[in-house]
Amino acid sequence: MDTHDTPEKSYDLERLIFFTDGVFAIVITLLVIELHVPEGWDRTLAGLFAAEWRKLIAYAISFFAVGMFWNAHRLMFRRIVRFHSGLVAFNFILLAFVVLLPFAVTLIFESGPRGEPFFIYIALIALIALSQALLWGFAAFVAKVVDPRYDNRMKRVIFVTQLMMPVLLSGIALAAANQAPPLTWVWILPVLVLLGRYRRRVLGTLDPRPVLAQPSSSSSS
Repeated sequence: MDTHDTPEKSYDLERLIFFTDGVFAIVITLLVIELHVPEGWDRTLAGLFAAEWRKLIAYAISFFAVGMFWNAHRLMFRRIVRFHSGLVAFNFILLAFVVLLPFAVTLIFESGPRGEPFFIYIALIALIALSQALLWGFAAFVAKVVDPRYDNRMKRVIFVTQLMMPVLLSGIALAAANQAPPLTWVWILPVLVLLGRYRRRVLGTLDPRPVLAQPSSSSSS
């Protein structure tokens, strides 16, 4: 039986993945709940954006963040080939922070990207990223349920690059809490680009994508 088609993979892991997908889908839907037609709207696009630009930008950024975390979760579980009960615990820690994101978005709808509400918002995103890094660390180094074609170097590179995200986001949160000007944390963009290039360079030729189970010729005969 192929490593990627074990009963544990097809049942326990898939149930965990389906449940997580459902939570992400609900969270990404709830982000739009607080968007309302503004009072006194002049029925023009410019007037709508002038009245609701903070909410619209917060919604767009949060929608992108949830999508990014879901995609990272999807890629992570493509590399996990066996079920371990500890995955459930770490995955629930991740979801416990994810479901708070719609609430955190409402905190910055009026204040914008500054002050303590923004600090709480960015800190929550940092905790989500940290939870994902810890989930991978548990799967790769403790439970050892990752595809065996991933050597320790590859596992460490994935873990370190995932861990850098909450570190960078924490820096943004601290800058916001100290009322720093927005340009003081724009440095995150080039840093993230460099981290992405480094990861692709290291894993580009080493990162095997898990293959789907194919019926063998011996079994067909």
